[in-house]
Amino acid sequence: MGGKSYYCDYCCCFMKNDLNVRKLHNAGASHTAAKGSYMRRFEDPRKTLAAERNKRPCKRFFAGYCRFENLCNFRHYTDKQMKRLEKIVIQLKRKTSKKQRNPQKAKPNLPPSMQPLDLVKLKQTNWDLSWG
Repeated sequence: MGGKSYYCDYCCCFMKNDLNVRKLHNAGASHTAAKGSYMRRFEDPRKTLAAERNKRPCKRFFAGYCRFENLCNFRHYTDKQMKRLEKIVIQLKRKTSKKQRNPQKAKPNLPPSMQPLDLVKLKQTNWDLSWG
């Protein structure tokens, strides 16, 4: 294999570039926890807020270190972070409600074949015309 090494983006560590070493590392608890915390960034804020509202603050985390990280049954968000998360959820609700009110404004530049039918024009159409 030479001097090449493998870098794990989730754990920020280098290891021997060997298939068995990488498999062992990826199956480990620390890698699984690091990957989970990274992927949690991309979760829906509404889902995160609903889950975190029901939890009490984690004493260990706010004292300095909680060994359970994402698997902890307590909240790891400060009150300031919870308020910021609530603001994000409110903004998302506003955006979705605007889209529901004006569905045609959301898609203005559609080709003619995909534009919604105008029923008034359709009723005025003369269907007795012959082709060619």
